[in-house]
Amino acid sequence: MRRRLLVIVFALVAGLITALSLPLVRATAERTVQTSFIGRAEDGAWFADLAATALETGRTGRLKAAAERYSELYDAQIAVVDADSETVLASAPVDLTRPGIRSALLHALADRPAQRPGVVWPWDDRPFVLAEPVKRDGRILGAVLIVSPTDRVRSEIADHLTLLVIASLAALAAMLVAIAAPVVRWVLHPVHDLDRATHEVASGQLKTRVSERAGAPELRRLAYSFNVMADSMHASREQQRAFVAQASHQLRNPLTALRLRVENLEEFVTDARGLRELNLAVEETGRFGEILDGLLQMARAEASEAERTPVDVSAVVAHRVDAWQAAYDAGNVPLTTRIPDGVGALSLPDCLDHALDTLLDNALKFGDGTPVAVTVTRPPHGGGADGPDSAVEVTVRDGGRGLTDEELALAGGRFWRSTRHQNVRGTGLGLALTRMLVEAGGGELHLAAAEPHGLAATVRLPAAPLPPAAALRP
Repeated sequence: MRRRLLVIVFALVAGLITALSLPLVRATAERTVQTSFIGRAEDGAWFADLAATALETGRTGRLKAAAERYSELYDAQIAVVDADSETVLASAPVDLTRPGIRSALLHALADRPAQRPGVVWPWDDRPFVLAEPVKRDGRILGAVLIVSPTDRVRSEIADHLTLLVIASLAALAAMLVAIAAPVVRWVLHPVHDLDRATHEVASGQLKTRVSERAGAPELRRLAYSFNVMADSMHASREQQRAFVAQASHQLRNPLTALRLRVENLEEFVTDARGLRELNLAVEETGRFGEILDGLLQMARAEASEAERTPVDVSAVVAHRVDAWQAAYDAGNVPLTTRIPDGVGALSLPDCLDHALDTLLDNALKFGDGTPVAVTVTRPPHGGGADGPDSAVEVTVRDGGRGLTDEELALAGGRFWRSTRHQNVRGTGLGLALTRMLVEAGGGELHLAAAEPHGLAATVRLPAAPLPPAAALRP
């Protein structure tokens, strides 16, 4: 936007300077032409007086010598004609039939004043044509014709035009640097702040605010409205989080008491069917407790204001895979890895640890005992931290039955579970919590079908160089 606005301001200022410069250029050119014309008119009047005596007496020697000297000095052509337009003398051959020359001679022989030439521009090489009547006692004896080049006049006008263009460009640059750029910066500064704040709010940082004292009045009102909206969103989320946290906490005590009472009933139940129902009730209370724990974790995660920090992805993945290796060995499930060294990314603290725990747990529970592979993909060579391909990908892939296209669209929602997995331990909050944490850190959680079958869960995090000799926790 800044560039577009500067282009618009540049065009307007350039148009203004051009509109002011054109009359000045024309006035300068007209003044230069007028000065040259006046000098030629004075020369023509002098030659007319000299020619009057020559035409009366018939002695043209002096007139011819003066014409030749003038022609050598000013590189001009001098011609004298009588009243019948017959050439009496000429310093050089002149075509009297040319339209401009013929018209000037007719005006002079009709005793009319010489016409001032129009503006001469540097690219116009037409000569000056001046014709003065030769008179004696009111009688027209002939006319003096002066045809002079305009090289000197055009050069002088070109110099003035060049200086004016340079001055206009300098004025344009000065106005852009001294006025336009600061004004554009002042106008757009609140817009940039609003853009940054909107992006932060969209990423979950609802405490972001913008200044209401900068910029034009319209932008100040927009900033005020943005702050009111952000306050409302923050208050709404805080109320929701507080409700979830308080409800989960308040339900835990009666749930614990209920479980204890149900467990205490075991010694009073002697029927096998009753014992089975009793055990199922105890399991349901345990599942209820897991749901409450998940809700509390989500409430704490939503309330978190932690900032993103560089994470050694290679070390974190290797550490979590090593922690889960015993569980996979106990289930006789192969677990393989492909982890390049020195891969770094930006993430919230413990976000990648939690995501890997959830994905490895799901692969172990729902992978039908098939091999599970964990891979880390670094950005392509040359992809900087701000480039379009600057994302580190951590993928957990299994070879189980996977999910259908409809289930993939729903997976990751709160409390969602596939109908095929209703009897498997879980609450349906793990992926939802993982997605929320990953997206809060500027990443993405992507679920897709694996080839030829199975599920591929990928965590994408913004790439970041690892600090030298950094002691990043795995």
